[in-house]
Amino acid sequence: MDEVRELLAEYGRWADDDTMPAVERAERLAGFVAGLLRRTLSPGAVQVLVVGGVPSVSFDHEGRDYLVSCTAGGDAARGGTLSRIVRDAGLTGRPGEMRWALLSWTRTPEPVGQLVEGVSAFGVVLDRSHLDAAVTGLLPLADLVRDVFRRRETYLPLAELACGPTLEGPSAGMCAAARLSVPVDVPARTWEGASSEVLLVGEAQEATPGGMAWRGPSSLLLTCEDGVLDLDPVSGRSQWVLALPGCHGAPLVGADGAVLVMCGPVVVRWHDGVLTAVAGGFEDGGQLLAGPDGEPWVLSGSGATFGAGDGTLALTRAGERAGEQLRYPVVFEAAVRSAVWLDGRRFFLAAGGHSAVVDLGRTTGTGPRESWIPSPGHYPAHLLTAGPDSVLSASPDGSGNRITLHRTAVGERVSEPVAEFRLDRILGLAQEPGTGPAYLLASVPDNDPARVRPVLVRVEGHRPAVADGGGTLTAGPPATEYDVVSRSARGVRKDYRLDRLPMASEGQGDVFNGVHKASGTVVAYKRRRRLDSRARRRMVREVTVAQVLGGHPHVMPVLDFSPDYDWFVMPRAQATVADRRAELREGSALRALVDAVSAALAEAHSRGWVHRDVKPQNILLLNGRWTVADWGIARRPRGQTSVDGVLTNTSIGSLGWAAPELSADPHDGAVPASDIYGLGQVIGWILTGTWPQPNVPLLPPPGPWRGVVRQATYPDPAARPQDMAAFLDLVERETSPRTGLPITRARALLEATAEGDENAAAQLIALAVDHPGDYELSLDAVARMDVEAAVPALLANPHQSIALVRAMAAQADGDRGQWPTPDEADIAVRWLLGVARAAAQASEWDLLDAAAQGMCVWDGRFDQWGPQDAIRHWLRILSGHAAEVVASVLREHPHSALHFHELENERHVDTGLRGAVRAAVAPVRP
Repeated sequence: MDEVRELLAEYGRWADDDTMPAVERAERLAGFVAGLLRRTLSPGAVQVLVVGGVPSVSFDHEGRDYLVSCTAGGDAARGGTLSRIVRDAGLTGRPGEMRWALLSWTRTPEPVGQLVEGVSAFGVVLDRSHLDAAVTGLLPLADLVRDVFRRRETYLPLAELACGPTLEGPSAGMCAAARLSVPVDVPARTWEGASSEVLLVGEAQEATPGGMAWRGPSSLLLTCEDGVLDLDPVSGRSQWVLALPGCHGAPLVGADGAVLVMCGPVVVRWHDGVLTAVAGGFEDGGQLLAGPDGEPWVLSGSGATFGAGDGTLALTRAGERAGEQLRYPVVFEAAVRSAVWLDGRRFFLAAGGHSAVVDLGRTTGTGPRESWIPSPGHYPAHLLTAGPDSVLSASPDGSGNRITLHRTAVGERVSEPVAEFRLDRILGLAQEPGTGPAYLLASVPDNDPARVRPVLVRVEGHRPAVADGGGTLTAGPPATEYDVVSRSARGVRKDYRLDRLPMASEGQGDVFNGVHKASGTVVAYKRRRRLDSRARRRMVREVTVAQVLGGHPHVMPVLDFSPDYDWFVMPRAQATVADRRAELREGSALRALVDAVSAALAEAHSRGWVHRDVKPQNILLLNGRWTVADWGIARRPRGQTSVDGVLTNTSIGSLGWAAPELSADPHDGAVPASDIYGLGQVIGWILTGTWPQPNVPLLPPPGPWRGVVRQATYPDPAARPQDMAAFLDLVERETSPRTGLPITRARALLEATAEGDENAAAQLIALAVDHPGDYELSLDAVARMDVEAAVPALLANPHQSIALVRAMAAQADGDRGQWPTPDEADIAVRWLLGVARAAAQASEWDLLDAAAQGMCVWDGRFDQWGPQDAIRHWLRILSGHAAEVVASVLREHPHSALHFHELENERHVDTGLRGAVRAAVAPVRP
């Protein structure tokens, strides 16, 4: 179905483009024809060529050769086009060998009489209606062309090709209940204000109606497998309106009297004897429903349950012609049975267990579980709007002998029973407009599952009473200027007036200033530059995320978009972070920005999305609040990711802003911590003004934000905060006002570490790294922390630990001119030795090198015998890579290596270590 929808979108864009040169338009038309034929025929049997100067497609089908010549815009009837095709195809000299069809495509229906006259001796004529039927999936194009020739007519309207033979009335009609000689008992119960009456009863029959709609006081439309039937609810008389096999679900009646119905995966329109394929590519069981202003919408696919993913559930605005449909994938983890339009772009989705409301003008999500509405029936497959924010649902109870009607007050999230009937299956539910009654078509309980006996029941008083003094329910949040745009969105480019030149070019697209013509709302219009599949997928992601997260105040919404995803419309932002850097350097402004971006990313991460391109240009100011935009390279939730090798196997993101792992493994390596890295770089850029380099953290000067940036931009994603909650905890911890000196907080953490709090150890280490010149913090807190207790925190973030031991090595110079005491030197050497031991055991060679360097700096300067005994014992047992690392350090620090001269002649000591000691001893040996 995805393939059909993509072709429909491309077809719609082509049909709407009135700037395309005539030659190119005809070539693209031939491309559509060839693509449709290759769906059902061997690709080798289809060939695109030029005949008589006209793009054409030849193909072989069931042993016969066919040629389809493609013209667009009425060109076929002018300039001798037909004569050239006939001459170049050799149609006059070889009659019967080649079957020729002329496809004359125009935007509006054209008289085909002149074409029929010119073609009748050589072939047949096809028009837009035939191509629409093939593109939507109503009829395979090869079979359609074959059937025209079989009927031996030069031109056949689509209705004559698709519809079955004219049908008589139903095999078993319905009779007024009052005229039955043997009354049918339908036990019923109604609640306060409601009443019911059995109107018609039919004979048992195999044909099972699949839906019903009200057309007028004496006309109910019933959908059956063979088409659409007109039933008089008073007399029971019926006649066929449309004999089209494959129809299902409730039909719709347009304001002009046209009848729309689902036929397989296609929406068709029947009016004044003309059949039109309107939209297609829908999953099995798609349901047609009336949307805003009565326009046709389709509920299709299914939601997912038990956290298994987003499913294929979607609501689609069908449009008026093939290629105009606008699909909104809906996120709702439930088995949705039906839907009904409420107001604006709000739809009520009915599912077993829980139902929900989705406002497509804001988001395609249905909100948190606590906002869902308990479903009164276990299979609510038939719905009506009973009043403002009120829904009537009909559901069987599963026993085969009871059907219940419930009325749900959407705003209050409560339901109440209206009526109950001893009936079996629900075959349709419809109602008169205004205050008129509802009609329930159901079946009498029977032991024969292959046959049904239909019953038509009229229900009155099913609408809620209107309370005095403002007791009616509200119809959703008040509309803003942008809601006006999103609630009228129809994917039509001509709805917007654009500046001639783009105001910005970014990524794969250009952004224009625009105005929504109908409302005068100023918008931003983003158009993709390239039309390849990769660029299309990128814009699909950008629109999809905005739809899923569009209700979030800190996500830039998408208001309207092209069915082919070659443009979309969003609100016009006032600025980007790049524009407001100077004012964001102030603490409260920066904190407000960080909180906003964190909230948006947290919502995305909770749904499985990772932005992968957090940078100043993608954070926009909209009506006083910061929003995250440009989700074009976002990583989809697991199981929904792109199969595009270019996106999954190469680096992704903007240089300097992207986390290191995105250059190595942008697909599996993309995690929430990747977005935290980007946000850390944004903070660093705001505070330093330095443009970032790849994999180089932008650490601001010492201050409250330095620790935030440092910990958010560690090269190892596992060392960063793992989610936005942890990141905000870090921000709060580092930036909130404190009283007292850092040592005060350090001593409290030291005490917590002694009590076994590993998190306290990590916080103490981070505090010391953020104050690298604080002698008191290093020697009176960190160096007095039990190394064994600190090992998990040290090894969890080796990059941070390296910074810690280097800072401690620098403290060997003393504190503001005051020389370290022997006790302090003893403590420092022993602590650095403990870190070195842990690093060697964990094979953390960089950390081992840094700890050994610090240990030798202190030892070489202070010559403490006690710590040297411990170091000497450790050196005697070192081997392998650890010994190589430490030997290299000893060669750099001969003043420390001298203290271990005894090891030179101990044969069991690693030779590299003995060599390093000998190199230190040799210059001073007598």
